[in-house]
Amino acid sequence: MKQKVVNQNEKKNSVIKNIGIVMKAWVKKYPIALLLIPSYLACRILTPFMQSLLTSKSIGAIELGDPKKFLITIIILLGVFFICSAINNILSSILRGQRIYTRLGVFAQNLFTKALTTDYQNVELQKNQKILSKGSNALSGNNYGPEEVMNQTLNIIVVLLGIGSYGTVIFLIDWKILLAVIAMFAGNLTFQTLAIKYSDKHREESSEIWRKKNYIKQKSMNISAGKDIRIYQLKDWFHELLNDVIKRRRDYTKKIELRWYFPTISDTFFNFLRDFLAYAILIKRVIEGQIDAATFTLYLGLIGSFSNWIYGLSGNFNNLRRASHEFNDYFDFMNLKDNFALLSTSSSGDIPQRTAPEITFKNVGFTYDGAEKPTLQNLNFTIHAGEKIALVGNNGAGKTTIVKLLTGLYPNTEGEILVNGESLKKLSMEKYQDNISVLFQDTVPMAFSLESNVASVEDEKIDKVRVIEALQKAGLLEKVESLPKKEKTFITQNLDDNGILLSGGETQKLLLAKAIYKNGNFLILDEPTSALDPIAESKIYEEYNQMAQGKTAVFISHRLASTKFCDKIMFLDDGKIAEFGTHEELMQLGGKYKEMFEIQSQYYVN
Repeated sequence: MKQKVVNQNEKKNSVIKNIGIVMKAWVKKYPIALLLIPSYLACRILTPFMQSLLTSKSIGAIELGDPKKFLITIIILLGVFFICSAINNILSSILRGQRIYTRLGVFAQNLFTKALTTDYQNVELQKNQKILSKGSNALSGNNYGPEEVMNQTLNIIVVLLGIGSYGTVIFLIDWKILLAVIAMFAGNLTFQTLAIKYSDKHREESSEIWRKKNYIKQKSMNISAGKDIRIYQLKDWFHELLNDVIKRRRDYTKKIELRWYFPTISDTFFNFLRDFLAYAILIKRVIEGQIDAATFTLYLGLIGSFSNWIYGLSGNFNNLRRASHEFNDYFDFMNLKDNFALLSTSSSGDIPQRTAPEITFKNVGFTYDGAEKPTLQNLNFTIHAGEKIALVGNNGAGKTTIVKLLTGLYPNTEGEILVNGESLKKLSMEKYQDNISVLFQDTVPMAFSLESNVASVEDEKIDKVRVIEALQKAGLLEKVESLPKKEKTFITQNLDDNGILLSGGETQKLLLAKAIYKNGNFLILDEPTSALDPIAESKIYEEYNQMAQGKTAVFISHRLASTKFCDKIMFLDDGKIAEFGTHEELMQLGGKYKEMFEIQSQYYVN
């Protein structure tokens, strides 16, 4: 059951397929778009024609020398032009808003939901974090990913319609002008395609540079990192790292820009040839009396609009391809497999709510994705309902990994985990986790109010009395009562200027209050007292013992103070159970547990 990570070499969605996906999502969210889009396209096509016609008719009216007719013509044409422009601007604004909220309300919402509900390893593994980062960047603005695909799709439709209609007129004027413009466009497009291919080939290099830049920027403004930066005088080192990233970005940009010099130069040269040919042919017709000055102006305007569209086509396609690549970054994350979550939530199995579960590991093993050797091997043990177990061992023994398996965050890669005799993979994961109160060692409180962190529910569902009781049992109520806004005080100043920062010990007490408030009948505490002094630790463990009454409980700690009130102790060594029994049994065994206990005991005695 190893997790499948997206292979970056797997076939990606084509541009056409991505266009179909975004347009379908757009119309589904805003059905009125089916009427607005054609109207918008028509106005986009008519506006430049009306502008050229206005100039042409004005010159024609002046040539006739009829002021009244000139005035009437100008008023009518200006009115039509401004109405068309106004409708175009209004529709453009409406459609822009629809594209924005399709990006946010559909694709960003899907990404957000996926990030919150996908298998935990899909967001914890470093390579998946990169995939998530790139997918998130694809939704970060108007000119990225799906929104840019929508925008450029409309632009290309306008261009193709303009080329078709205006090109027909130009062909009737003189096919040589049309042929010349198309030939010049083909030459320019060849140079642009080479530049685009080079950019596509080196996209990952660009992403890697930006990831490093963002990491350095984030750490330079991080409060925790700020201590080390100042104490260890890391300022110059950070400057060196940033300068290196900036240099790499500059070198990369130069290589990209060099490839775009050729299409830029060719574009200027071809525009000159186009204008020279068009002026020569049309001026010749005026001299020969085939067309008048007004018609000359109209034809010249049409040729200019046609040329702008056909030359803009390559830029539109370039932007569309780039946006489609970014959209595929979004799908790279969305397509990460949810093996464990899907198995759990699709099953019909259930567990009695609010009861202490019995947990059995049968030949359980676990190997992290990409690891050379397993973290856990052939674990066999049972935690009986209402029993308190201590997991102890050195760093890297596999204690925290067991917690991830117990809480359903990771699926075991070998063996079977049973809950009340039924496979964990057949249970409703949501209901199973609803019965767990857990305190992880690396959890950071969210930048919300203290009571919101404790209750972890919507504000209207918070039980104020239970919040106070939980804070009191966790030993944090005195601190909370000293604050002006008490339990409504926010943590950090990210969301509230009057927010506070908690110490390491206070943070652990807050997380303990969170576990107390939930009151699950399966209690898991992973290094719950690492930031506390021995006296505070002793008091907290007394509270843990009270909390654990009638519950199935697992305590993980480097310190062995937690073992004195546990029913059994499991000593882990290199992913295996080295010793298992009561405190007295393991002390009589005279193994590694006794050795660690005596080493720690002498420090407390001294």
